[in-house]
Amino acid sequence: MKVDAALSAPAGVLVKEQKPWELFDWPVEQQRGIHRSWGQYFSRARMNNAAQKYYDLCIENHSHIDPKALHMRSQFLRSVAMPEMALKDSRKACKYADRIPAFAMEEGDCLYDLNQFEDNKSILHDNIRKHLGTSMRPFEKRLAVVDENLQDSTGDSLVNFFMENSAQMPGFYEHKEAELLKLDTRPLWKILKERKECDVQSVIDQKEEMLSPLEIERRRRKTKIFYQNYLGRTWTDFIFIKTLRRNPNLLLNGAFGSSKERSDYLYRSFHRIKTFARMLHSRSPMYNEYFQRSPQMMAELREANLYRIQYQTRRNMLSILNTIRLLRKRNDIKKLRKFVEDVMGNYVVIKTSRVMPWKTEFMTEVYNHLGLSLCEDYRLPPHRVTPYDKNAMCHLLNIPVSKPLEHLEFVFGDRSTYAYAGPDKQTTDRMADHNSILQLEKRLFFARLPMERTYLLHELADRHMQVNHFVQCLSYAQKAIDEAKGCSSLVWQFLATMLMAKSHAVLHKYERQTEVLNSAYQLATELKSPQLCTFIELCRMLNKDYITLRKMSQLVTSKRLRSKISNRSSFFNTPQFSPDHRRAEEDMHV
Repeated sequence: MKVDAALSAPAGVLVKEQKPWELFDWPVEQQRGIHRSWGQYFSRARMNNAAQKYYDLCIENHSHIDPKALHMRSQFLRSVAMPEMALKDSRKACKYADRIPAFAMEEGDCLYDLNQFEDNKSILHDNIRKHLGTSMRPFEKRLAVVDENLQDSTGDSLVNFFMENSAQMPGFYEHKEAELLKLDTRPLWKILKERKECDVQSVIDQKEEMLSPLEIERRRRKTKIFYQNYLGRTWTDFIFIKTLRRNPNLLLNGAFGSSKERSDYLYRSFHRIKTFARMLHSRSPMYNEYFQRSPQMMAELREANLYRIQYQTRRNMLSILNTIRLLRKRNDIKKLRKFVEDVMGNYVVIKTSRVMPWKTEFMTEVYNHLGLSLCEDYRLPPHRVTPYDKNAMCHLLNIPVSKPLEHLEFVFGDRSTYAYAGPDKQTTDRMADHNSILQLEKRLFFARLPMERTYLLHELADRHMQVNHFVQCLSYAQKAIDEAKGCSSLVWQFLATMLMAKSHAVLHKYERQTEVLNSAYQLATELKSPQLCTFIELCRMLNKDYITLRKMSQLVTSKRLRSKISNRSSFFNTPQFSPDHRRAEEDMHV
């Protein structure tokens, strides 16, 4: 045996500490055997770090794959509660050494520890067909255990579950198959290069999943029921840990340097409980838990819960209507609009027709109350209106005069000048309108009731007008009019028409304003409201005076221009500047 070359290292260089058997040049197979035996010894002695080290040396430091070492490392990893990594080693050992019962048994045990009883059962059946005689008996014994576990986990409930959900099974399996397909993570230009297609975009756009508010609430409710079923009363503690993960009062990012450790600890605790709940679900699925209870009692409890929610919803609806009537009586339009937006966007939208059978009628009544309150805002002004004031129409329609947008400057340290994009980030007053527009557009995407769509389009037009986007305001107002015609709502047709009138008033488009005001006057006549008719008539007269003054100013301007031109031509046609007179002067000088 030769002494290791590390002993002949240059003077002054520290030699890495080595074990006595590492100082000799052993053959590769003998080194592997030494590492394997030491790993087995340390694993039996519960010295897990040392065992992991020598198993890794036995497997990863050699080019030749040792199935026996993989099998032993799989057993070790399974003993230290790491079944995922143990499954990889066992499958690799079976790949390089097939027909060995112990290796196949180890793979089945890994699947058993992972609660994958179906896959374990299929592997055991395959190995029973492969082996004969006494080598088949261990698989049969394990198969009996797995069958009993499946019987305890599912039992007779599996048949009922498939009978109740047979119509949804094909779509579910197609979705799972699509998720299991290996995604191509290469850049788009490489994929298009293989297809010989033109590369127009090298970054793949990720399509955002749009979930309706009702679907989001349904998923939240299902998650809550899941943890209530498996964690009992401690599910509140689990939800509390879930909210603590992003709590700035606990993490204190700017105060101490241990915020990362606290955050990692909370995430580990959360995932530990989540994994435990999923293990319980694998041992006994939800449908089996329901089947073990009394179906009649569960149906009665469900009906009682739904009736309780329905009665509470009815009381809440009556309270909402009373609040709306009170705000309308106080003529507090700003607070009324904010209250309706909050109620309809956060509460009513997540109610189903089961707990709220009168949902359409209630929404229609709420929006009608709001529409009538907005119509009452159009009244005669207390001051005198004169057409010589260019902003008189804006003051009459109660809108601020449009000002040119100033250049935005961001000042370091002044948070009011910062701009934060996105609805989930901290926003300033400047970005509040942008986020509210995004929220209304998302609600419009899932809205189906024509009255609700009319309200959302009207609000979008109003928000765009507030930020001086008058083209978008006119577009959304026209869409609101079309939706209001679909639900035969004259009130919202009138309100959308008045938004168009406001936009034209700010832009000083008097000719188009005439058409809009004529349409608004016709709607006010159909509404049989003398107050609105008088108000619209005053707006029409003011707009007509604007048109008359513009024509007069144009006539005066054109007359002045013609007089200047005539004076200039008469000045050059005088005898002093005539061509004959200038020619005679030139002859005299000559």
